[in-house]
Amino acid sequence: MSAFVLGGSAIVPSLLLLWYILARDKNPEPRSLLVKTFLLGVFICGPVALLELAIQGLLRPWLSGMWRQAWLEALFVAAIPEEVFKFLVLFGYVWRKPAFNEPLDGVVYGATASLGFATLENILYVSEGGMGVALARALSSVPAHAFFGVVMGAHTGRARFSESVSERLRLLAMGLGGAIALHAAYDAFLLTRSGFALLMPVVLFVTVYWGRGLYKRLQAEQVRVVPVVTEQILVPEWMRAAGGMGRALPTDPTLPSSGLVQLPLRPPVLARTWWSWLKLFLGGVGLSFCSLVLIMVCVVVSEWKTPWDLAELLTFVVSFLLVGLPAAGFFLIFRSGLRGPFAPERES
Repeated sequence: MSAFVLGGSAIVPSLLLLWYILARDKNPEPRSLLVKTFLLGVFICGPVALLELAIQGLLRPWLSGMWRQAWLEALFVAAIPEEVFKFLVLFGYVWRKPAFNEPLDGVVYGATASLGFATLENILYVSEGGMGVALARALSSVPAHAFFGVVMGAHTGRARFSESVSERLRLLAMGLGGAIALHAAYDAFLLTRSGFALLMPVVLFVTVYWGRGLYKRLQAEQVRVVPVVTEQILVPEWMRAAGGMGRALPTDPTLPSSGLVQLPLRPPVLARTWWSWLKLFLGGVGLSFCSLVLIMVCVVVSEWKTPWDLAELLTFVVSFLLVGLPAAGFFLIFRSGLRGPFAPERES
């Protein structure tokens, strides 16, 4: 199996999920802070791995019985160390940044840190297990990590702007505790190495459903940040006080005029048109389909018996022709949908 195939299959799912989350943010975050948060998520893999080995050694005398071993390893060896370190990135690094200026930012940075961690973890697992592991993790583990981060980040975002100390602590505990509980349940069913592993998709569904609900609520509350446009108009001060420029009032030369007055012009509230939503839908579905085709192409081409070790070159050429060009087109459609068209909302 070529390094190109394995590397791409390990990295692409995380990057696609991250791009999807960032593209739906009305007020984009600074790229430098996003990159640093992602890299911190990658960096914590090292200390987390060392801590997990130490904890596993301490728990070895109690690792007996299918359920006891599965839950102890899932909770103390995997869920708690990984989610606590992700929380440290979110709370210890991003929390005080000026760019963290609305609750939805918690989701963005939480998912970014989680996907940074998932990317390196995925590379390690795929390099050892091959393409089968890459496909399984692309459909389960990577989305799970992303939505663990969404659940944690949504509560952290709420806590960031809570005025009550007790409410802030409660939200932080719910975010961290919820991510740990979901992560532990996800891993525990897999670690039974029995038919109970079939319950893992149920946990994944609950995780995605809960995280998506939190994300949608925060997104609905998000206010687009727009600059206030001003214009200088020569008007009498009494006209502005009496009703502004929207009313035609008679001129009274006996009243004093203040000269130039700066009047703010409020930007109109805009709503997406059906054409904009259609472009977003087509672009999103097309990109998702292209990602699945890319994985299938990598699997098929890697099995070809080619002379002179041409599998890597063939993978690149076939992927570009079958996936790269259509994906670029769908990306342009999706980006066009993000930009509009918009129409002014009707006042009720």
